Amino acid sequence: MQGKDRAALAAADILNVRRARSCFLPPELFHEPAWDLLLELFVADAEGRRLTGRDVSDSADVAPSVMSRWLKHLSKIGLIVGDGTGNLEDELTLSANALGSIEQMLAAAHEPLQV
Repeated sequence: MQGKDRAALAAADILNVRRARSCFLPPELFHEPAWDLLLELFVADAEGRRLTGRDVSDSADVAPSVMSRWLKHLSKIGLIVGDGTGNLEDELTLSANALGSIEQMLAAAHEPLQV
């Protein structure tokens, strides 16, 4: 569980940096709603919280219609678990596959680059 805690802290740091960027540069340069959604759900899972699509839409400053489309797509490809209709009020969670993939990606980000 300690590795997951470190991964959750790293994911939270990434979210903080992503939000801070728009204070210094035009925010339209940085919209990646799917990535924000996955990171938010990853951190929430580690903290034992459940989020809705609306929660993430509001915190990531993503239009509800855009978030709804991403919810449908990410459900379809098996990365999030919800009802798959894009309903922003449904509680969401990451699939086991998504949790594992994000943990692996965050761990790999801390490894030295092989040149």
